[in-house]
Amino acid sequence: MSGPAGLIVRMDGFNLPAGYLASDEARAISFAYDDRYIAAGGPPLSLSMPLEQVSFGDVTARAFFDNLLPENDQMQRVMDREGLARDDIVGLLSHLGADCSGAISCLPIGADPIKVPGVLSEDYELLAPGAIAEIARSLAERQRLPDTITDPSPVAGVQRKIALTHTPQGFAKPRPGRKVPTTHILKVPETRLRRDARLEAAAARLASALGLDVSIPEAIVIDGVDALLITRFDRVVRDGVVYRLHQEDFAQAMGLPATLKYQRNGAPGRQFDAQAIARVLDQTEAPALSRTAFLSATIFNLLIGNTDNHAKNHGLLYRQGRAPILAPLYDLLPSRMNLDFNDQLSFNIGAADHPDAITFDDMMAFFEVFGMRRAAAARFIENVIKPMIEALERATLGLAGERLKDMDDLIGRETEQLVEVLGLDVAVRERDYYPKVRHALAPS
Repeated sequence: MSGPAGLIVRMDGFNLPAGYLASDEARAISFAYDDRYIAAGGPPLSLSMPLEQVSFGDVTARAFFDNLLPENDQMQRVMDREGLARDDIVGLLSHLGADCSGAISCLPIGADPIKVPGVLSEDYELLAPGAIAEIARSLAERQRLPDTITDPSPVAGVQRKIALTHTPQGFAKPRPGRKVPTTHILKVPETRLRRDARLEAAAARLASALGLDVSIPEAIVIDGVDALLITRFDRVVRDGVVYRLHQEDFAQAMGLPATLKYQRNGAPGRQFDAQAIARVLDQTEAPALSRTAFLSATIFNLLIGNTDNHAKNHGLLYRQGRAPILAPLYDLLPSRMNLDFNDQLSFNIGAADHPDAITFDDMMAFFEVFGMRRAAAARFIENVIKPMIEALERATLGLAGERLKDMDDLIGRETEQLVEVLGLDVAVRERDYYPKVRHALAPS
């Protein structure tokens, strides 16, 4: 069975349609902007689909719209119930696209806009504590959500999470029929990785201590289940009213499907590599600031042992106008602590595809892609990286007291390695030995 042949795509805050998503009999899709939307000055859906009076074909359009879909049991339910295939993007979005990440709605042709701001005191109903506990247990045990619970704003990705609204009175969901925005994401690691909630929260706090722009999740426990409560950066609450902001991840901005979120899965000219990243940063509101912020984030990820900073873990946020800014950092996790995880870099640093293989020349080559020749790179190392390392040494002092001593040991190992590679004169505090383990390649 196939879904509808086309959908109207709307951007929150605009009465005019942003454009139209069409599908042919072979399920190939295309997207075209509405001329009136272009004239009205709306933001582009994606850097990969600039505001032009052209039709974007299947390769480009599929990369963006497929990346809106959640890889979870709710989508599987829709596929089973409606008889839809996984590659039927228009059909799936006709059921799951009413409240996508960011400020986009994908609706049947002729439908009225439904992405209205949400009034916290009127448009939401509280969830009973028992319902929240059942949701948390279902996510932790990788089971389907209770039949009475539907994710009001399915968040793209494969991790176990659900969009909710957090009010002063507790967790809430939109009242029936009110397609209002949610404010938070409840993310629950599976039971065997329950400690990841505390590791991710700690990593975000460290990033903040270093002055990085980061979304800081709150580690919480729900009926014995470890979870993260994450404030959505694509939502803003003003005077009790919830508004949506448009956003996209780097995979969408580069026109890459989720399967190519790691450089190693792509091919030259179509991969998540330093050159592609630099092109995205050059299209932001302040390219020089974006390059510095991205390089600083890359250094931070190396320092904490996070090699999972792939294309879907970097985002762009459209606050005003047509040029985006970098979204706050998110999904920070010391992935090298997970022995089942692939330690390969998400994107190469110079010629190195593994953190243990990085050399000084690799770092210089990487910096040069972002416009930093030797003299500028030397200043960046001395004026940005060195203070970051010194601040990280101070910020990690409390990790052992949080029962995260092994995280501190890993950071010590990774920091010593980077200090040696860069030839920095920085005192790294002595920690216990954290063994280097060459992990087998895990599925990507």
